[in-house]
Amino acid sequence: MSARIAVITGAGSGIGRATAIALSKKGTRVVLNGRNIAKLEKVRAAIGEMSGCIIVPGDVADSAVPAACMNAGREAWGEWPDIFIASAGKGMPGTVTNSDPALWNELIDTNIKGLMHQLRAVAGQMLQLAGDGRDFVMSPLDIVVIGSTIGRNVSPFNSVYGATKFAAHGLTEALRRQLGPQGIRVSLLEPGLVKTDFQKTAGYDLEWFEGYAREVGPVLTAEDVANVIAFLVDLPGNVHLDNISIRPTRQAYP
Repeated sequence: MSARIAVITGAGSGIGRATAIALSKKGTRVVLNGRNIAKLEKVRAAIGEMSGCIIVPGDVADSAVPAACMNAGREAWGEWPDIFIASAGKGMPGTVTNSDPALWNELIDTNIKGLMHQLRAVAGQMLQLAGDGRDFVMSPLDIVVIGSTIGRNVSPFNSVYGATKFAAHGLTEALRRQLGPQGIRVSLLEPGLVKTDFQKTAGYDLEWFEGYAREVGPVLTAEDVANVIAFLVDLPGNVHLDNISIRPTRQAYP
């Protein structure tokens, strides 16, 4: 893992931040992306001397940003990144009938179009690496998308956000079928209830969340999810955990 380079979007907080630290502990050099530079600087400080670390600020909804992250890794260390963690995302409470339509475009721009920009940028570069004769068993190529259990289990209470995660599921699985034969692993990780700042930032009812967390808890931490990501990208390149659902043990649904 110390020979590898990872791009992590949404790295300023939550699962992205925890994954950056988990991979850095293994010596992996990391490119941190996010919209909040101050948060990214704090992550870089937490990484310290564990590994190489650079920051590429920007919004993944901007099609130029994912490619800039890949190029930054190449410029910093002379090699293309071979791990890409698509962790950037937004949440939004509500359904088609009771959510605010004024917020739909931003959600779709980040969770669907932003993901498509990320996958397009990294897939193109990794296909080039694979085409150059890379030994994918000894030197794996990994794309990991952070989805959600709500992207597979229809929720009558959070349908708009859920729809974007259904899209993430479909896009990731389609890309896996396209790139897998070329030796490129594309994995979808679908967490259940994880306690991070995501709920507050997205505007969810925190009283409801805390009540549900007590009901099904102890809930997951960002570090729990990050440890699973660190495990799956450390497997030999001929072994692929392509779809992982991770929940608190007592969370039966979704």
